[in-house]
Amino acid sequence: MKRFRFKLQSLLLLRELRETQASTALAQKLEQHRRLEHELAQAQARSEAARANLLQTEGKRFAPQDHSAALADFNRTVALERAAEKAVLAHTKILEQARLAWADAGKELKAVNNLRGRAEDRHFQEAARREQAEMDEAASRIAGASYSLLS
Repeated sequence: MKRFRFKLQSLLLLRELRETQASTALAQKLEQHRRLEHELAQAQARSEAARANLLQTEGKRFAPQDHSAALADFNRTVALERAAEKAVLAHTKILEQARLAWADAGKELKAVNNLRGRAEDRHFQEAARREQAEMDEAASRIAGASYSLLS
């Protein structure tokens, strides 16, 4: 039997490489997104602490510079929190693009794998058909030879 050879093997290898690269890129984007969400949570915690500190200074008698320092700290932490939120939102779009690229690469790889599977099925069906034809021919020769011996 002839060995199976897929004519689009190089395309299959390219699709596998592309899918692997897209998968790696997606994993990196997911890790980066996780870090950004962690930074956002930390910024929210700092902002909440600054808010509590500001509220504490308002209810008591402190020097004006203490209150203004607490207010400046609060404004700074809120600005950092907003920047972290914007970074997470922007990265969410990048992450979605990476997911789509990975899904597309997977679809393309699956299509080429389906082509390979069909080609392999055809190859083995053709090989089985040839083998059956050879067996039928051999059987008819044997039957013909035994018939001629009987006559």
